[in-house]
Amino acid sequence: MAKRSPKALLLFSGGLDSLLAGEVLRRNGVQVTCLTFTAPFLTSEKAVSAARLYDYPLIIAPLPERVYINLLTGPPHGFGKYMNPCIDCHALMLKTAGNMMKQRGYDFLATGEVAGERPKSQTIAALRRVDEASGFGDYILRPLSAKLLPPTAPEREGLIDRNRLLAISGRGRKVQIALAQEWHIKKYPSPAGGCPLTEKLFSLKLRRFMKAFEGQISFFHIALLRVGRHFLLPPKAHLVIGRDMKENKRLLQLRLPWMWLVNPINVKGPVALLYSRDGLLTQENFEVSARFVARYSDHEGDPVRILMTSEEDRLNIVTKPAHPAELEKFRI
Repeated sequence: MAKRSPKALLLFSGGLDSLLAGEVLRRNGVQVTCLTFTAPFLTSEKAVSAARLYDYPLIIAPLPERVYINLLTGPPHGFGKYMNPCIDCHALMLKTAGNMMKQRGYDFLATGEVAGERPKSQTIAALRRVDEASGFGDYILRPLSAKLLPPTAPEREGLIDRNRLLAISGRGRKVQIALAQEWHIKKYPSPAGGCPLTEKLFSLKLRRFMKAFEGQISFFHIALLRVGRHFLLPPKAHLVIGRDMKENKRLLQLRLPWMWLVNPINVKGPVALLYSRDGLLTQENFEVSARFVARYSDHEGDPVRILMTSEEDRLNIVTKPAHPAELEKFRI
């Protein structure tokens, strides 16, 4: 009876490194299924496009929300420079993938990580910590840097030939680009920007928001924080004001039924969302929100008519725009 081909679950972003990792595995006779995760800072668009273009089966799965949120309050391996729990975030992905590997009968996991490509999260020491934290370290193969790392179970068990794996390291991409040309991988996205949690201003915004909401946040709140201007109004209200047409459309997409929609009706201006952590809003919350939205409208100093609508009610408030000092008092 013919020996079956080994099956690998490849963590897949759709970028050059993950495409090359998939090709290395294919050239070693491995059946590759790609896995991409979704979360507030992770989207599947590039993975879907690349998997379709290069004929990979793709699984799209959400990261476990509550576990991820807990990492933002106290990651076991600590934060990076700002609010980025990189070691624990990567470990969570690999632990989730490892459980899927066991449940669905895959032989091992693979990633497109390159040793030393990211000075904080992809050093050999950092990769070792991720492996240990995931609980599946012996089954995580990194085809692009495997020869620089200790042999894994699929190598020792003969599922894949270590001699046919690679030894790429460092931040440069010349080797990867040359391989892509040799292997006819012609379309791949440019390197994406970093995770927002590595950014100082976003981390500060998130930290303040988490404190105000006493840790009672969700993926939805984090996604909302990535759009618009944000204001925390006492005692527990949150106002988000779009900065341009694209953000206005995004806020309309994110709006949940219990949120108030706020916008000017006698002049051009932004879309805004208003809600409270406990569902209760004060008259002052409505009046302040109206002034703030008026401030970012084309008001030319005149009073602005603000329409506020919810599932069950609507308000009309005529107001003058807020003074900049008042805005700064409540801005996150």
